[in-house]
Amino acid sequence: MSQELPIVPAGSGKHPIPLVVISANKLSESRAFYSTLFGWEMLPLSAELVVGAASGGPTMSLRANTPDGFPGVVPFISVPNVAAALDRVVAAGGTVERAPWVAPMAGTLARFKDVSGTIYGLMEVTTLSEMPHIPMPFGANPKPPPNTICSLEMYAADGAAAAQFFGDLFGWGTLATMPHFMAFDPGASIGGVFQSHTPALPAVAYIYVADVGAKLSEIETAGGERMGEPMRMPGMGCFGYFTDPSGTSMGLIGE
Repeated sequence: MSQELPIVPAGSGKHPIPLVVISANKLSESRAFYSTLFGWEMLPLSAELVVGAASGGPTMSLRANTPDGFPGVVPFISVPNVAAALDRVVAAGGTVERAPWVAPMAGTLARFKDVSGTIYGLMEVTTLSEMPHIPMPFGANPKPPPNTICSLEMYAADGAAAAQFFGDLFGWGTLATMPHFMAFDPGASIGGVFQSHTPALPAVAYIYVADVGAKLSEIETAGGERMGEPMRMPGMGCFGYFTDPSGTSMGLIGE
């Protein structure tokens, strides 16, 4: 039975996450892995970049040539003007991780570190088409299409400070839930939680699947590695973790 969970206030919807970049230094292996296991449609853009699409949720991109220590996942936030948004980020206490550049089929992008040093991206979207709102698939919340990225877990040393930073800059709604967790909801596309317990794993993307245990077995057969056994949380769902062929840590959420 699903329990009633606290409702995270929805953000303004003006600054959703349209793109999630996944580190994939073994690009061809990772491309085949995600295509086979999750049905993502993959389009190579260059020797180091492959773009993927699922039946819902944000666009995915696999990126090779990431340096040691770079996070496995970087979510990009939609803004109308990257340079102006980057100036606001710096004024609020963030730092520039990569200055604006132009990417094929994506337009102007940039990356920044927030007040905890966690890396996010900015993506210039001048005409924002409505992105469906995907609440975290817990409890009685509606469930997203299978095999889509449905949630993020981002490191924040201070959840309240992260809530103020992203609330002031991007209009995200936030709510303290369990100890060490602050949920966030941009109001469109996906949301997630800020976690303060594991700085060594600053970003994890979760994929929604029908059966977490069965998918972990498929992952092992396809060249990935499971990280422990499925964990069921009553009233919320089942969670699983794995590393893909490039060694990037990812999560699963299911029933």
